Amino acid sequence: MDISVEIKAVDFEFFDFFYEIKCEKSNIYWTGHSTKPDREKLKSWFVEQLDSKKRLIFKIINNNKSVGYLYIDNLMDRVEISYAVKEAWMGKGVGTLAVKEAVGFILNSDFSRYKIVAYAAKPNVASRKILENNGFKATGLYISQQFGVKEEKIDMLEYEYKYVNCLIIAEAGVNHNGSVETAKKLIDAACAAGVDAVKFQTWKTELLVSDEARQAEYQLENTGVEETQYDMLKKLELSYDDFIGLKKYCDSKKILFMSTPDEIVSADFLNQLQDIFKIGSGELTNVPFLRHIGGFNKKIILSTGMGTLGEIEQAISVLTQAGTNKSNITLLHATTMYPTPMKDVNLSAMNIIKTAFDIDVGYSDHTMGVEVPVAAVALGAKVIEKHFTLSRDMQGPDHKASLEPDELANMVKSIRNIEMALGDGIKSPQSCELDNKKVVRKSIVAKKNIKKGDVFTVENIETKRLGSGVSSSLWDDVIGLESNYDILMNEAIRL
Repeated sequence: MDISVEIKAVDFEFFDFFYEIKCEKSNIYWTGHSTKPDREKLKSWFVEQLDSKKRLIFKIINNNKSVGYLYIDNLMDRVEISYAVKEAWMGKGVGTLAVKEAVGFILNSDFSRYKIVAYAAKPNVASRKILENNGFKATGLYISQQFGVKEEKIDMLEYEYKYVNCLIIAEAGVNHNGSVETAKKLIDAACAAGVDAVKFQTWKTELLVSDEARQAEYQLENTGVEETQYDMLKKLELSYDDFIGLKKYCDSKKILFMSTPDEIVSADFLNQLQDIFKIGSGELTNVPFLRHIGGFNKKIILSTGMGTLGEIEQAISVLTQAGTNKSNITLLHATTMYPTPMKDVNLSAMNIIKTAFDIDVGYSDHTMGVEVPVAAVALGAKVIEKHFTLSRDMQGPDHKASLEPDELANMVKSIRNIEMALGDGIKSPQSCELDNKKVVRKSIVAKKNIKKGDVFTVENIETKRLGSGVSSSLWDDVIGLESNYDILMNEAIRL
């Protein structure tokens, strides 16, 4: 049986149906109540929820008929989905489709930057299956809740939506210009854009470059100031205490803190602050540095700009021999030019790397605009890294090749839309197609009035769309709209 579902916002007229669901035996238990709710108290509560900006209530509709309800709660650091279906509709796929609709709604709303969670009682196998069918994964977190007819405590298992599986890193880098306050503003902008992580760069200038090291050509061009690497980097350097404060600030904002170490001492410092190490393209052939970080046995994201397959192979070997599991390594295709011309992106190399080393891949983007990182996600990127700034008019080496906040938010939304559009890969009619299928596909119909005893052959039938107002119930009873056309063309049909 084809089931189609949609969700629509409710008004107070929905209360009677809402109360009816709440009074069903199964829903009394699974929604955490011990007895039927008091109607007047529930009505008062329902009115409060309708006025709340924290909770959206939807009715679950099948063929214009309400079959359940669904909540979407905005809890600031996350969005929570909960639902209930009429007993008569349980086990028919309604819950699965309703959750899918809810996720789609969230991903196309202002809530899209939050993680999406739902809870299911451990014994409630059906609800757990519904969540798993929609890309939710158990986090292992339990909450104890009063539950059931015996007022018992029961563990509720948390599920988090993991279908969005590309880690988006907003590369703040050195665009703070040496200011902690500017760095915090960059964190705020990254949060507003909906990225997963914000990343900086950590170094001690005296350990990184010599006094006479000259600027890269792009740095000179972007800054317009001719000076040594040492002088430029010293002005951009933040202290370790600054990074401890930025990590705490990221934690308070519920965004992942990351920073790339540029030398071993800073790597040791960052090992206390982060569980993922991003290694820049400049260190791809720095064997001692790779060996040191590989010994941390943490997740590693390694950029491969300027690299060859042979150099990448050596880097992987160094990291794994030092103690890092290969499954914890992600390789980012990159072109080390700021900005990168489109003709030099060579995005297809990303999947060459994936095939060559059987490893997760991503893309570190230095082009102007958002087209290339979005295309990389469509090609299978698991990580996207993109430079961003508060304004490209700011002074500094990387601002001109960076996105501004609105552009970063647009990139995130485009990536999430692409992930959603990629789907699960199973070719089957989507819920939005089910009604169209009945109208758009050709059906076998009679060319003339049918009466009992008539014999019809190929000359008497044809295929056409059944428009509204066409009565074909008798014909449907005999051969059905999905009958095999070839058989009908070769056999007489007696009514």
